[in-house]
Amino acid sequence: MAIEAQYIDHIVISSNDSAATAKLFADNFDIEIKRTMTRPGTGAHMEFAKLQEVILEFAGPGEVKPYDEVKAKLSGVVLAVPDIHATVASIREAGFSIGDPHPAVQPGALFTGMRGGTNGVPFGFIQYNAIPIEEKPA
Repeated sequence: MAIEAQYIDHIVISSNDSAATAKLFADNFDIEIKRTMTRPGTGAHMEFAKLQEVILEFAGPGEVKPYDEVKAKLSGVVLAVPDIHATVASIREAGFSIGDPHPAVQPGALFTGMRGGTNGVPFGFIQYNAIPIEEKPA
């Protein structure tokens, strides 16, 4: 199986308190949180920063519950690919399960992910400029 990955697009770090985890990284790596959002549909709280050229995505529940300590884990590595459909076909031909591409949070991008066959580290694949971006009327 050969996948033509262009670069690591982003790393996903999930936590029971994504804002606290993002702040810890921002303070310790001297990086700026560039964007925060609530994910449509799930209500998840997400924060984004850049470490060199790699985006760090901090994801967690929209409503933080009381906890004893903040717990975080590596939840995935997302690779940018030039043709997400060819990537999916290659992975399926190799006998692995992968989801169908769907619109990503990033405008114009398609995303899909796989969990099996990755030794426990979920992998995602993203193709930018894969779908037209709807222009909003002025």
